[in-house]
Amino acid sequence: MKSLLSFARSATAGCSVLGVSGEVDMSSAHLLDSALSAAADEVGAAILILDLGDVRFLSAAGVDVVLNAHCRSDESGPRLIVVAPDGGPVHRTLILAGLDAAIALHPTLASALTAASGA
Repeated sequence: MKSLLSFARSATAGCSVLGVSGEVDMSSAHLLDSALSAAADEVGAAILILDLGDVRFLSAAGVDVVLNAHCRSDESGPRLIVVAPDGGPVHRTLILAGLDAAIALHPTLASALTAASGA
């Protein structure tokens, strides 16, 4: 069975970037959670950028994973920045869930990296 999600990790200037593509629903949310935990544990990263630009669907289970990652970052991990293109399905879902009030959302990876470099 083909996985609904794929991940790409990279690091740049004190940031760990986790790119995600596919669909995050209740059957794949645990994969996103595991990938986020692994990226957050990366030594030396002060900021974790979660790039959801290629995610086509984000369910409530996915919103929960993003919110939990944010809570973990407040407690002990790197600061979380989320990339969600304006008007896209992930952006709309995060806005409806009210996460824009708690989590830094950026429309592009470039704008997230710029914000991270000024942090």
